[in-house]
This record gives sequence, structure tokens and C-alpha cells, in this order.
Amino acid sequence: MDRLHGLLEQHGQRRWLSPGEVLIGQGAPSDGIYYLQQGRLGVYREEQDGLFLLSEVLPGELVGELGAVTGWQRTATLRAEEPSLVIHVGQADFLRAVNETPDLVTDVFTMMGRRLTRADIARVTLDRSYQQAVERVTELSDEKARLEETLRLREELADMIVHDLRNPLGVIAGGLHLLNTALESGTWPEYAPTVLDTIQRSVQRMRRLVDTLQDIASFEQQEMSLHRLPLNLTDLAEEAIAEEQPLALINGLSLESRLPADLPEVLADRDVILRVLINLLDNGLKFTPSGSQVWLEGRREGEEVHVEVLDTGPGIPPEERSRIFEKFTRVRGRSAPTRGTGLGLAFCAMAVTAHGGRIWVEDGPGGVGSRFVFTLPVAG
Repeated sequence: MDRLHGLLEQHGQRRWLSPGEVLIGQGAPSDGIYYLQQGRLGVYREEQDGLFLLSEVLPGELVGELGAVTGWQRTATLRAEEPSLVIHVGQADFLRAVNETPDLVTDVFTMMGRRLTRADIARVTLDRSYQQAVERVTELSDEKARLEETLRLREELADMIVHDLRNPLGVIAGGLHLLNTALESGTWPEYAPTVLDTIQRSVQRMRRLVDTLQDIASFEQQEMSLHRLPLNLTDLAEEAIAEEQPLALINGLSLESRLPADLPEVLADRDVILRVLINLLDNGLKFTPSGSQVWLEGRREGEEVHVEVLDTGPGIPPEERSRIFEKFTRVRGRSAPTRGTGLGLAFCAMAVTAHGGRIWVEDGPGGVGSRFVFTLPVAG
């Protein structure tokens, strides 16, 4: 990141923010990039009834680079949560540096990819759970009020989906813009592999979100057909590990499968259970601190196989453990980083239940982290 720090030193303007002070307003035009050197920024969605926290920016993170590259307006409001020091580089200086220093693109896109992979898949953009929203509707006695509130919830859901698709779409658009600019000069830039890798992961995240939305709808309407065949979970776990290994490397985590080679086959739909494993691993990797580990274990118990995904993250409070498998739910009462349990865990619960299995979460070893467990019937 030396090139990024060089840019900040040469062109950066330092600014102190007081708690509650707005750095960037939702809908404002892009004016460059911001690097948080000290403090903490909240990323908020503005709605008619107030500001709702989406995520937070921590020291050492860069924001605004997508707008600086694509020219898009700001999609959220950034506000200081505590005394914060930011370094601002104007859009013209940033774009000039990108064109003159190709290696800077690698630094910026590596940071963008890290933030993207850490982002929650389909998180609720408003700081309220789906269940709370349903309760809010049922408590209304007036039919007209219920209809209005139902329409409001649909708008909130649409906003959530748009927000979570726009993030990876912005990465794709920014990457293609940089590559096209380089190709116009007749050169294939050295940073191209980094940009293409980030674009590919963005595409995978968009596809996973769309697939999850479709599959949840199919499960709810009882239209999902499962192709159950004898399945070797040990081999399947290695495939899931390979897909999630890039995220583990970016986050500085150890990721491995400890499933025994003699684990009996289960009767299951290969593609569906692969996505269950990927979702659970993804969940653990995003909320486990750097330098720690996420791993898989498994064993036979009677006519079932138990598969466990363990992490050494912050864990989940006992009172939250039943509701995290509901749609559009997030763990309440947490500061950053918020545990993201939007649609991924809801899909896991529906998929495992459709196979005749069970899924739950408990404390990790020694009371540290989380242990997600699901069961599947032994084949034959």
C-alpha cells in the first residue's frame, strides 16, 4: 500500500470530524476519495423517518473510490461516530495518479475487494429485523394503514436488494472503466489480473444473491426439486474450502476441512448442500478476526451425519440463536462489525430442513466463537 500512502501524502488534505458530523451526504456528487486515519465512520441510509446504519468504516480503510472512478453520486451518508481524522484526495488528483501509476490500481482494487468480501450478503439496509417489521404490520388495526405499511416494507426490501447488488456492480463498472482506458492506449496493464479477479468475485456475489432469492422463493412455495443421491461430504467440503480460500487469504485467516475420510455418504442434493457449506463458511470468515481460523468438522451419530462449521469470531448471544435463521434478520445490539445473517442463513435452514435434517448454532470450543451444526441422513 506504499503507493496509496504516497498519494495521500502528496495530495491529501486532512480534516478532523466531531462526533455526529457528516462527511459525505447521500446523493451528493463525487468529490474524490477519503482515507480514514483515526476514529470510526458510520455508513447510513437516509429514509423519511431517519438515518439507518448500514456498516462502518474503520481506520486504514478507503471510501469514495467507486464514485471517483464511475462518477456516480454518493449512495449513502458517512457520519463520524467518534472524533475522526480523514484524509481527502480530490477526484482530479486521484484519477491522474491512477493513470500515471498503474500499481496504485492494484492497491485500490485490493482494498475494494477486501471491503466487498467482508460486506454482508443481502443485509437489511434498515436497522430492524424482518420479524419486527411483520409485527409492526400486524399491530395496525386499520386496513388502510396495514396496506400502506406493507407497501413501505416492500420498498425497504427493494432498497436492500438494490443496495447489495449495486456494491459489486460498482466494482465491476469501475474495473471495466480502468481496463478500457488502458486498452485505448494500446497496452495491457500490469494491474489487469488484480482487477479481473476482483470483478470475478463481484460477479459471483451478485449471482449468489440472485440464486439465493430465487431458491428461497421456491422453498417457500414448495417448488424446489431436490436431486438426492449418495454424496461424499468430505470431497464436497474440499470444494467449498477451495471456493472460499480467496476470502480467507484476504482476511488473513486459516481455513481447512477436518472431515474424516471415512465419513459415511449422505443422501442429498450435491449443489444445494455445496451452497449450504459455502454460505456457512462465508459467514464465519467475514466475522472472524484476522490471524484466527475457520474450519469444518464432521461425525456420524446414529443414522445422521453431523457437519460443523466453527469460527473464533465474536459468537452469537443465546437469545439471538433461533431468530438468525429467519429471513432478513441480523443480530441485535452489536456494534461494528455487525453479524450479517440476511438471506444466507435463511437459505441454509430451508435447504437442510428440506433434506429432513436440522440446523442450529451454539458456542464454539471453550465458549469462543460459534459452531454452526447441520445434520443430513446417512445414505442407504
